[in-house]
Amino acid sequence: MQKIRFIIVFSLASALALFLNYQIYGDLSSADSWDRMGYAMGSIIILSWLLSSPRRGGAIWKHVKLFSLWFVFLVFIITLYSFRSELSQVKNRVMAAIVPQKGYESKPGTMSFYRSDNGHFHIEALVNGKKVRFLADTGASDVVISPHLARALGYDLQIADFTRVYNTANGRGRGAPVIMQSFQIGSLKMHNLPASVNQAEMRTSLLGMRFFNRLKSYRVQGEVLTISW
Repeated sequence: MQKIRFIIVFSLASALALFLNYQIYGDLSSADSWDRMGYAMGSIIILSWLLSSPRRGGAIWKHVKLFSLWFVFLVFIITLYSFRSELSQVKNRVMAAIVPQKGYESKPGTMSFYRSDNGHFHIEALVNGKKVRFLADTGASDVVISPHLARALGYDLQIADFTRVYNTANGRGRGAPVIMQSFQIGSLKMHNLPASVNQAEMRTSLLGMRFFNRLKSYRVQGEVLTISW
């Protein structure tokens, strides 16, 4: 008897779900339509089992409460999954606010960085597989790293030729040309990026126009630097 009740309830509920799906969305042949029906069928099976169970005292009420808890949990999980992209962006923005040089990708091909507490924009990059923190400096013509960092990245300064001459706020400086075989910021990847090793030690590596000129665009709006490629 219980099996018959289950079949009747299941058939009626399934027919109602199909009817509502058609009335709301119109097309029952699309993949999205069948995905929606898949979610609905799980609930229909549970509901049919509950309604077809023998009603003995408060047993049916316990089933209803249990079903309600599982249903709310299921809706919560589906909601999290549906908004996974938005939630990921929120997480990335929070992390970028805490660690400004990390930045965040608001959309494919675009990355933004918050201004640091010292008033400058810092950008973390992977250079030849190693993390390097740069100061974004559009007033600098080149990408410049210190001798100490150059050695850590595998450059041999014994054969470096310091032929480049720069005019800086501290006077004239010299640099040796090098090539960064791989340079990555987020999903932005560059290969064979020309750079210079400063002859004197530096506290901060500089990300100058040799990098920014390779981008599609860059702009500063308020406290945010946005680069696009």
